[in-house]
Amino acid sequence: MVSLEEFRAYRSPLKDFYDGKYVLLTGGSGFVGKLLIEKLIKCNVAEILLILRRKKGLSPTERLEQLLGKEAVFVNYENDPQLYLSKIRLIEGDISEVGVGISNDDLAYIYERTNIIVHAAADVRFDESLKESIQTNVRGTQEMLKIAEKCRQLEIFTYISTAFSHCVLGVIEEKFYDPPLDPSVLIKASESENDADVFEQLSKKLIEPWPNTYAFTKSLSEEMVRRYKAKLPVAIIRPSIITTTMEDPIAGWTDNLYGFNGVVCGAATGVLRIFHIHMDYKASIVPADTVINATLAVTWYAASHREEDNVYNCTTDDNPVSWRETQHQLEHWKDRIPFDKSLWITTYNTTRYKLVADVLSILYHVLPALFFDALLQLGGQKPRVLKLYRKVHRFSAVLRFFTNNQWCFRTARMRRVLDAMAAGDQQYFPCDAKAIQWNSFLDHQIKGLRQYLMRDPWSTLERSVRRHRLRTFAHWCLLAVLYGGMLYLVVKVLHAYGYIDFTGLHESNLEECLAAEAI
Repeated sequence: MVSLEEFRAYRSPLKDFYDGKYVLLTGGSGFVGKLLIEKLIKCNVAEILLILRRKKGLSPTERLEQLLGKEAVFVNYENDPQLYLSKIRLIEGDISEVGVGISNDDLAYIYERTNIIVHAAADVRFDESLKESIQTNVRGTQEMLKIAEKCRQLEIFTYISTAFSHCVLGVIEEKFYDPPLDPSVLIKASESENDADVFEQLSKKLIEPWPNTYAFTKSLSEEMVRRYKAKLPVAIIRPSIITTTMEDPIAGWTDNLYGFNGVVCGAATGVLRIFHIHMDYKASIVPADTVINATLAVTWYAASHREEDNVYNCTTDDNPVSWRETQHQLEHWKDRIPFDKSLWITTYNTTRYKLVADVLSILYHVLPALFFDALLQLGGQKPRVLKLYRKVHRFSAVLRFFTNNQWCFRTARMRRVLDAMAAGDQQYFPCDAKAIQWNSFLDHQIKGLRQYLMRDPWSTLERSVRRHRLRTFAHWCLLAVLYGGMLYLVVKVLHAYGYIDFTGLHESNLEECLAAEAI
């Protein structure tokens, strides 16, 4: 990890671009937003204008204090809280509201000072209603563009989309695509209270062939950005499946169970025991710090190349890894760093066939869940394992589309940005997919998921290993009893129908015994 002092001393056109700038940031309380805050403060921006809403009874100020004090990603906060507090100006607002719910005074400040806007806020839930997704992802983007239009010193508006916004295509180019429907029409339809029920009933039909409301509304929001291209300097970056950090600012950090993180954690805790996936397909995963640094590099580059279609795919197609390769590397650690908060031993059972996955989920998930719930009830506790598996199955269902298809993401434009960076930038803004060492990254990932997401301190490791060994022994004993019982039943059935005859075997054994005695 590069120290703050070393980073501040480094100079390059990319690094100097951010020095003293006012950056308006949405989504700062999210996974990507937290990493952006940390990196922008390192870049010595003048101020981060952070849009935060009230949530769960907490004011934006209380949320920020909680955020900075809780997350390990803010590596200098414990020693120097003022480093962060002096650089962050809170703007109370809600991206899902018309006008983003920002006060007139705050808007005046934004219009006067803002140099850079990074719009990272989004509703990332795949199963969210279409109305909510449109109002947050599409209308929210439109409202931010309206604000950007009035910023007198704006140099660039960067929108963080997703590489799967056009997942209905086999090959995804770095360009604007025609939207599936007119986003303005859908915004109006989502705002109509009279047709709300009808709108939701039609949602499945409206989003076809997109797999979920998230990918669908991201494609619409990109169209909103395209419509402002003639008025504003804009850029779009499309990351694929974002997972833990590789090294910047710390290795293996994440704060969510979305996507690949959820699959790895589910398997590591013994909860996810069968998963529907094509193991030989490319895993379109990308380290989170690669995304953050690529976003900052793209923002810098696009600010001085307004005439280009500044659309960039941030993927690892230049250095692909298959799902099978990720599984093999993660399996190296299952006996060495078991998770303390686990239901059973780690398993990585997979199949490319949906029917097989559905049948095995009954054997591997439902039946064990009923067994564990029965034990809980006998102990006077409330059954909860079957309820957990309902969530697991919903999670698996929304990921099925992405783990059983693969895409080709063109990255020529992103490569152009990488080529424009100074020689030392890849040390301080590492974002070249070709430099990813997958085995090392996956090692950091499994350790980071245990430490940062599951909150399992390393002091519990020895206890976890002992319990894991006992569970492994019990697991094999159970399998021996299960398969032994199944074999016994099969033999009994075959014998009952005359396919196996033990009579001759008994007689020959008796004759052999008599012959032995005679000798």
